[in-house]
Amino acid sequence: MVITSRKLQDQLGVNSKIADYFANERPVPVDNLFWKNKRIYISGGFGFLTIPLAFDLIHKSGVPLESLLNDEHVSLMEKGFHFLKQYENSEISFQQFFDECRKLLNSSIKQKKFAKDLFNALSGNATDFFQFEIKHKALARSDAFLFTLVDLELTDEWVENFLPYWYSLARPILLLDDFKDLPEDRHNKEENTIIELGNNADGIRAAHELGIKDLEKLSTINPKLAKYMLNSFNESLLYDHIQTELG
Repeated sequence: MVITSRKLQDQLGVNSKIADYFANERPVPVDNLFWKNKRIYISGGFGFLTIPLAFDLIHKSGVPLESLLNDEHVSLMEKGFHFLKQYENSEISFQQFFDECRKLLNSSIKQKKFAKDLFNALSGNATDFFQFEIKHKALARSDAFLFTLVDLELTDEWVENFLPYWYSLARPILLLDDFKDLPEDRHNKEENTIIELGNNADGIRAAHELGIKDLEKLSTINPKLAKYMLNSFNESLLYDHIQTELG
């Protein structure tokens, strides 16, 4: 499925320059597992859409486009996604993924407090400065994307204010996968928020309510995206396996 810059703008509320950059200008990274066998940079599914959506959210939170759409910054993000895909494919361990990210970012870190907290959080240690998603383990998966911020000139206040908006985007995206993949995650004993919340009809309702609350906050900064995701979120309740459990 081809995602056009027009769709990014009109349906998902993405800034026109960000939409054009990722849909039309940015080439597919060479020898990058995340884009393996891809001919276009952005394709259907939130796995790829998260990139322009997150960049747009960061921009709407006050980071200038010239910092975000800088080749060095975007290239760091792409390399990190390559390591993430290696980990997801079980080609490297989590510790190896962690070490590769540390080496990749080491010379580029500008927000040192945020970087320190991220490394601590992903290591299972306490953080010193910022509050991350720790209540629901399955929803903490999005924190790896936050490494794309540490090479930017950001104040501590900006990071603190941004994180709730980040989770208002990232958690609903992960929850959509949790609804879709529930039978498979149960079988493979994978992390899933619905399983965390009771693995039953009440867990489904609680997960849905979590997403709705996040989308309410997202609507204050990107109402088009919040509306689009709300439709997808409500449709997830109509999956056969979800309807069977809800009765």
